Amino acid sequence: MSGLTIAAFTHRGRVRQDNEDAVGIGNRIFTGDMNSPVVITTPDGCCLLIADGMGGHAHGAMASRAVLDYLVAAADRLSEPASCAEVIKEANQQLFKLMSEHEEAIGMGTTLVGAALTAERMVTFNVGDSRCYLFSRGQLVQLSSDDVPEGGNDPFGPRRSHALTQAMGGTSFLVEVGPHISVDPPLAPGETLLLCSDGLTDMVLNQVIDDSLRNTKTPLQSARKLVAKAFAAGARDNISLIVARRSDARNVP
Repeated sequence: MSGLTIAAFTHRGRVRQDNEDAVGIGNRIFTGDMNSPVVITTPDGCCLLIADGMGGHAHGAMASRAVLDYLVAAADRLSEPASCAEVIKEANQQLFKLMSEHEEAIGMGTTLVGAALTAERMVTFNVGDSRCYLFSRGQLVQLSSDDVPEGGNDPFGPRRSHALTQAMGGTSFLVEVGPHISVDPPLAPGETLLLCSDGLTDMVLNQVIDDSLRNTKTPLQSARKLVAKAFAAGARDNISLIVARRSDARNVP
């Protein structure tokens, strides 16, 4: 019998006063600062979500939580490729509805990255620059697509600009989103999925992420190592991550 072991963490980091991120695992949403990663095991499929409230915009924490509230309630639609984009677009529209009801929140926004894991398939999706990686057969592969200006990402060094070409909300008038969606085979035993906000990838290079996943045995160990790397590098932004691994009966979570 196989199952999923999931470790999740979110924190404001060393510099920011508030944590505007939100993390979703199944029907649970985590906000604020964690002292250590939380570990969840499930024998079934699961929906994993990270929303990075946009710094510099009003009520980033409100935006990230509102998007996850909407998507968690519609998680079954995220696992179907035909309806995944539709429900993400609805969540974006919900943000603008909230802005119309709360004038002080006009301009709030968030990025989104997620994965709907079932026995049949793995559906991954994103809007913005939060990322999803798959570590499989010794290789780290980015499944998400960065919504940044051309040339805005340097895999060998820190980003010079945090401009986005697409986000959920973030303006005073409705802008529709076009989420990036990938459909892959279900997570196999031994494979690891990493979802994270740019608070991790701005601080930790892909090679270090690769090494951290390669040289740890459990999602908890992976999460702790990645968080430690981000804090050692300065943790200049909110940091959120989810590490999920499919195990079989011989593996200890």
